[in-house]
Amino acid sequence: MELSDTGVPGQAGNASRDNRVDALNPEWPRDETVYRHAVELSRQVPWISDPEGKILYVGPGWADLVDMAKEELLGCGWMRLVHPDDVTRVVETRRATLATGEPYECEYRIRVVDGSYRWFRVRAGAQRNESGFIVRWYGTIEDVQDRKRAELIHRGHARVLEMIAAGRPLQDILEALCHLAEEQIPGTRCSILLLDRERQVLCLGAAPSLPAAYNTAINGLIVRSGVGSCGTAAAERRDVIVTEIASDPLWADWRDLGLSHGLQACWSKPVLTRSGEVLGTFAFYHDQPRVPSKGEMARIDAVLHLAALAIERQQSEAALRESEEHHRYSVELNPQIPWTANPQGNILDASLRWHKLTGMSVDEALGSGWMKVLHPDDLARTQERWQHSVLSGEAFDTEYRVRLADGSYRWCRARAAARRNDEGLIIRWYGTLEDIHDRKVAEEHLRHAAYHDDLTGLPNRRLFHERLQQAVGEAVNRQRSVGLMLIDVDHLKRTNDRYGHDAGDALLKVLGSRLQRVVGAIDTVARLSGDEFAVILPDVADEAQVAAMAKAVLAQMQEPLRRNGSTLDCRISIGGTVAIGTHMTPEQLLKQADLALYHCKGTGRGTFTMFNPAMREEAQKIASALEIASKAVTFGWIEPFYQSKIRPGSGTLGGFEALLRWRHPSRGIQSPAALAPALDDADLGIAIGERMRFRVFQDMRSWLNAGLDLGRIAINAAAVELRRGDYAERVLEELGWTGVPASCLEIEVTESVFLDSDSDMVEQALRTLSAAGVTIALDDFGTGYASLAHLKRFPVDVIKIDRSFVSKLEMDAGDAAIVRAVLGLGQSLGIKVVAEGVETAAQEALLRELGCDLVQGYHFGRPMPAQDVPKFITSRSKVKS
Repeated sequence: MELSDTGVPGQAGNASRDNRVDALNPEWPRDETVYRHAVELSRQVPWISDPEGKILYVGPGWADLVDMAKEELLGCGWMRLVHPDDVTRVVETRRATLATGEPYECEYRIRVVDGSYRWFRVRAGAQRNESGFIVRWYGTIEDVQDRKRAELIHRGHARVLEMIAAGRPLQDILEALCHLAEEQIPGTRCSILLLDRERQVLCLGAAPSLPAAYNTAINGLIVRSGVGSCGTAAAERRDVIVTEIASDPLWADWRDLGLSHGLQACWSKPVLTRSGEVLGTFAFYHDQPRVPSKGEMARIDAVLHLAALAIERQQSEAALRESEEHHRYSVELNPQIPWTANPQGNILDASLRWHKLTGMSVDEALGSGWMKVLHPDDLARTQERWQHSVLSGEAFDTEYRVRLADGSYRWCRARAAARRNDEGLIIRWYGTLEDIHDRKVAEEHLRHAAYHDDLTGLPNRRLFHERLQQAVGEAVNRQRSVGLMLIDVDHLKRTNDRYGHDAGDALLKVLGSRLQRVVGAIDTVARLSGDEFAVILPDVADEAQVAAMAKAVLAQMQEPLRRNGSTLDCRISIGGTVAIGTHMTPEQLLKQADLALYHCKGTGRGTFTMFNPAMREEAQKIASALEIASKAVTFGWIEPFYQSKIRPGSGTLGGFEALLRWRHPSRGIQSPAALAPALDDADLGIAIGERMRFRVFQDMRSWLNAGLDLGRIAINAAAVELRRGDYAERVLEELGWTGVPASCLEIEVTESVFLDSDSDMVEQALRTLSAAGVTIALDDFGTGYASLAHLKRFPVDVIKIDRSFVSKLEMDAGDAAIVRAVLGLGQSLGIKVVAEGVETAAQEALLRELGCDLVQGYHFGRPMPAQDVPKFITSRSKVKS
């Protein structure tokens, strides 16, 4: 379905035509000299675009970033640098801001000079004239690669820690560690081998990216010096960095095996316990000789620590299970300190090791005396569980802390089973007490690591969401409100660039500490990402209380951080909101705070902004569009209009394009712009497409019955439709129901669908349609997405030149050259070419001279309802005669 010509409201388009910035004009006012020097020294590269988003000017610094001349970046040329996986998101985000005029911010990858991709953050704001129309956009682009990489590493480590804390199988954890290491060190393939202590061999733990045959060959590798990188590393308990397998003597017996599988280098590190015992090896293979960098060694050490933690935990649990089973079957659950009790639960006897552990004599422990050494926080719970077992006869199993002879506490596990007589009555309880302190401490450490930020020690995003959910739920019961503040550190990247990441880390830790000093005891301070913090205020009266807390936080941050003789700026921006009413969800609360923070950063940093409903306007616009679309589908408001396609040589009719319109019951025919967001909705987008096809096929059948020569009718296919696995089959089935030949249909797609992750499914659908006789048209060709590879891969019969090139065809030599090139390409490949947006006779004449197959635009008629089509066809048939 087609949107408006520009993709933005018409008034903004009119303003843009009256207020165009000449990007190539070298004349700049003298009073901007200082500004230009400041821009040249900044790490942010400025740019200017027209109201439609086409780049008019890019500032200095681009030459250092990308391998493309400034002139090639203008218009939409810069889109060729965007990572293919990010293109759709960039286009959709920019289109939304162009339509609303809201400030623009987006992060995506750009190809830089060396051919690699780096993450950048782009921001822009609109300049309006006195009438409120947008006349231009001013923006900047800055490199955020280091921050994104740190966030990815942090998330990867947290993901593995969560797996360990959850008790996932060791093989799953080790495979996840291999993938994590391979993400952090590009080009590497990892293996983790586990030590079999009895046989003194290394057995395969995980190597998901290495060849299966190689893994089989090294499974059972002997631990001995000179046995490759891993055998030597385990035997000598040291790092073994083999930079070239082909020449290293350690690989003398294994060289042919490694080289036959394309392995050229192998760095191996022993995985050690905290006491220095070998658990296994962590190896990093490369397909070319390589020496590790200092940064790579640091990243290796980080994943090595996680591997040791996981393996040691698994071995500890395995040893514990073996011990439990041994004692269960050998001495009736008596592994350490055995004890007995009478049927009423009073202790009758205990091992002398009780006195050695607690300093309390066995006599003092009899009856219920043993409870005197329990931690106060565990006493009531333990009494309740023991009494329950005594009364019910169920087995007793609980954990609590016991005070030792030196006054400290250790975690112990108490278990007991009842012995019954022939009548089933309990005559004695037999129990044991075992020390589980090390296991409990390790579990708590893992749990803390999974829910807390490594750098600041604050709750991380996962714990933040849990506490926000809890706070919102409790607030409903108390009829109180929950406040939320999102905090962004201003210019953290500038601090990292100027003083190093150690300084940035120090700043983040100080910020976390200061936030904790300001908030109350029941409030939660969390670090959500690199430079973003949050504060949950679970019990506030109103917005004024949140504003007061924000004011106190800002005051704390006024004092700069002095470090190594440098002064670091601690300023922050805060967005706040309050959950009012009983129906606010945590997600809604977080969205409101995020909108407030975005508004705060857009209007001036270093301040606080409270959410107000106006900030929700954009979200409401989208919801309104979905609602309208739902009604349009339900009540049959969808209606196609038809725009003719004319052969410029003869003036005869070549076909039509079916354009989406909708008819409001009281306001009549409406623009498709109001439905635009719905086209990306999985359900509504498909429903609108089905309704359009139904109406168009019905119209086509009636015209064919009347003996009219239609040519081909083109229908636009949305991306969500093509992602549906049976799209082609449905279209052909609908053609069969209505009796419309496939030779009368053309399906138009934009090239963005080729960039989708489901491109294989799209290709299959288009080939199925093409094989049945349906032609495939590529819309908006030349606007930034076009790729010759797509023309080769997909069955494209028609390419449509975008109206942006046709509109200036008579005046702009560049546009004329592009049109000429596309026409030449189409002629060379045997692909028909349609020019859109033809509005003048001069444009038609030029396109005719250039050999364009079909033209389309207001010069030949505006889109018309179905009832006007027969008359139009008749009038065009007279041209032919």
